[in-house]
Amino acid sequence: MIASKTEFEYTIDTEFPIGNLKFLPEYIRRHYLIRHEKYRTFGNIRIITENGRDYLSYRVSVPKTDQYVDVTVDPSIPIGVKMELSEPGISKSFLDQLYEDLFLIVQLFEEEIRKTTLYLAFMPGEKIVPEKERSGTSTRIFTDSMLPLFIILMTLTFVFFWIVGWFAPLIFVGLSFVLVLFSGRLMARSGNWKITKDQPEIHLLQYHFSPDTFEEFRKKYSKRIPEIRKEIYEATFAAGKPIDCETAGKVFARYGIDCKSEDFTVKKVNLYKIVEKASNIFNLPMPRIVVANTIVPNAAASGPSTRLGTIMVTTGIITQLEEDELLSVVGHELSHLKAHDPVVMFSLFSTEYLLRIYVLFPYLFFFGFISFWLYFIVAIGLIFFFGKFLEGRADLDSAKMIGQPKVMAEALRKIAFRRLFPLYKREPAFRGFRRSEWLQFDPHPPAYFRIARLEGLQEPKKIKNTFLKSIKETFRGFLRA
Repeated sequence: MIASKTEFEYTIDTEFPIGNLKFLPEYIRRHYLIRHEKYRTFGNIRIITENGRDYLSYRVSVPKTDQYVDVTVDPSIPIGVKMELSEPGISKSFLDQLYEDLFLIVQLFEEEIRKTTLYLAFMPGEKIVPEKERSGTSTRIFTDSMLPLFIILMTLTFVFFWIVGWFAPLIFVGLSFVLVLFSGRLMARSGNWKITKDQPEIHLLQYHFSPDTFEEFRKKYSKRIPEIRKEIYEATFAAGKPIDCETAGKVFARYGIDCKSEDFTVKKVNLYKIVEKASNIFNLPMPRIVVANTIVPNAAASGPSTRLGTIMVTTGIITQLEEDELLSVVGHELSHLKAHDPVVMFSLFSTEYLLRIYVLFPYLFFFGFISFWLYFIVAIGLIFFFGKFLEGRADLDSAKMIGQPKVMAEALRKIAFRRLFPLYKREPAFRGFRRSEWLQFDPHPPAYFRIARLEGLQEPKKIKNTFLKSIKETFRGFLRA
């Protein structure tokens, strides 16, 4: 696409208050303009102060031409990006690359800010959960691939062999199937909060410290965070008051925190309404909804069907995504439940396992121990590659039903931004390095492929068969990597 004008404007959402953004211009200068000068040719780098705020300005040369783009970054909410072209012949795709550069650097900046940010999550009307923040492991045990659960049970097979001999694999598969049937309920029990029609909202308080202040706070009060959360809850929701810097500040003061409004934000998300909207669009019954209190951004679906299934989201993903992005992510998870993907993946793993034990076992060891492990790696790798078809279909289903493929792409950028680094490997000369991303034991296609495909969708409503399209495009993406 060729630009027909000489000025373009973009925006980048941010989860942090304006007080944090004052550091953004210098961060971009150090971590992008200086660090990636071999990737792009920068010039005229300036930090300009106007109206008490610092703006970043720089020039990017278009490779193999005399053309250039002048970029200005405004650290406001949302972050503003203005691009002025030296002439209108510069391709829109090049401008989009410059935008993606900045988007990823902003995500890197936010990741740094999170390291010195206190996060407290609340659900009005429910007793505060006193446990520490979860590690995120429990949110992955009952994911759509069911692999962690399968591996746990596989280790028990050796114990079964001592007791029941060659019936052990059948017992293993039977127990696994029972757990798959009840995986939705098990996932629901592993969450911190159950979202219902009567208790639909999650409130997320964020307070940012300077690095030194945060380290001091962490050493003194890290074990008392559940106590702080409880006191804030009693001073706000239990007393019929909103969470604000003034009310929370009275609690903070007892722990040595001087609450400053520019470092304080509260985000309120009606998660029930989002899942209900997605379920209505998909014409499916409401699944259970649970929230896991971990900063790891993740969403997962588990269970044999939508009616018996559970969708889990973490406070981390609620913090990072906007509501329309959450809607698209929930649509992706509903697609897994609608198509019974957890059962499909379980069936593939179980079939391969029984085939290996009862049919191929003597032949594999006849050709040597190495042949057994070679077969195992190839077989599991193929199952995971099949999982990429299911994940790709879920992306397409969400794009088709929700109708916002570019919003889904933006959500993926935020969740998986680390996988899009280093920046220079997006260039054609480095595409060979991408093959390893396709061959990992991961049912998800590479993030760059998923984002590019979603952004390239023009009329998702017209897709006739999302699964066949996913198979075709996944193979094509793998062969072109």
